[in-house]
Amino acid sequence: MPAQNDPTTVAPPYVDATGERDAFERPTVVGLVVALLGIPALSFAARTLSVGLHPVAEIALLWSLLGVVLGVVFVWEDRPLRSLGVRRPDRIDAAYLLAATVLGFLALAATGPLVEMLGLAQSGQTGMGVEEYGVGIAVAAAVTTGVVEEVLYRGYAIERLAERSESALVAGGLSWAAFTVAHAVSWQLGDLLQVALAALVFTLVYVRRRSLFAVVGAHVLIWLLGVLGAVYG
Repeated sequence: MPAQNDPTTVAPPYVDATGERDAFERPTVVGLVVALLGIPALSFAARTLSVGLHPVAEIALLWSLLGVVLGVVFVWEDRPLRSLGVRRPDRIDAAYLLAATVLGFLALAATGPLVEMLGLAQSGQTGMGVEEYGVGIAVAAAVTTGVVEEVLYRGYAIERLAERSESALVAGGLSWAAFTVAHAVSWQLGDLLQVALAALVFTLVYVRRRSLFAVVGAHVLIWLLGVLGAVYG
């Protein structure tokens, strides 16, 4: 079996109970469609219909998307949580969490001057709506965003795409591109540049470790920093 911390790891194809390869059948196609297109589809529908969703509704919709994908994994694919990159973390994973948090935050902060120099539009909202809806909802939104996006785009998408491409790097690149395009539906260009760089950090860390622990933790912590900045800034 390839080393789990090797960035060039080739994911083994999924083999069902009969011993036959089943790497990219209908359940996985459905799961990938929901994982990669579910969030931008919801954003596009809201913009098209001019519907302003309350953050609580957005949180519920995101958890619903995750629930659908988990249903595909457990019921239709008949696979365990470890097929999503869920495993017990160790000390190295904690170090990767810290590194991903720092590098992800720097990717957001360091590109700020570049975005301003290029005159790229930004939404200017970094506190998850804390000013309008309060700290509790903002924290819930930060946790929801970090967990749901990482499970869908890193855990599920990379693992399933790696089975077909036989390359975790290729799978990571495809997932990163899909993640960036997904945010292009509702984010300004300046925000998109920053989120793309932060997502690149998360993608590389996941490909390296093949564990959700570091990337989920880093994603949540970075959003929480935004909430704290909105509260105390």
